[in-house]
Amino acid sequence: MKPDRGRKTRPVRMFVSYSHENAVWCKRLLPILSVKANVDTLQPWHDTEIKVGERWDKEIRAELERMDIFLCLVSYQFLASGYIQDVELPRAKSRHENGEIEVVPVLLYPMDLRHDCEFIYQLNHLPEWGKCWRDFEKDGDWNDALYPIGKGVKQAIEKVRIRWYSVPL
Repeated sequence: MKPDRGRKTRPVRMFVSYSHENAVWCKRLLPILSVKANVDTLQPWHDTEIKVGERWDKEIRAELERMDIFLCLVSYQFLASGYIQDVELPRAKSRHENGEIEVVPVLLYPMDLRHDCEFIYQLNHLPEWGKCWRDFEKDGDWNDALYPIGKGVKQAIEKVRIRWYSVPL
């Protein structure tokens, strides 16, 4: 279903979840999110946007309630993070199961998700099935993963918009 041209399209809010040990991967992701912000009115958010003096836990929890998409950079460091396991992932899982948000896992390294995180294992991950982002780096250039990641983000944005426009105003 196409959006009504008379309606103003509000930005799709994306929460980017990652382990701080994987900050370099988050930084690599930001250009594609900037492009999607300009083209598809995506509004990405990650914890580096928390200002000095703000209560970080309160800000993160508020963004978890505002998000339309939960994009997570999945690694063993991500799964080992107490805050991600206790706060971010349970809220994303609950909202996803209620049909409120899309969850977009980006697999950074080869992992046994079937054993280590059943929830994420059940979801099709980016950059592509059977291949993690690190594989692109080993095969030549990690930038080659940006296209399939961007394509997957666009699909998630479209799913959010379809949900918005299929609900009566």
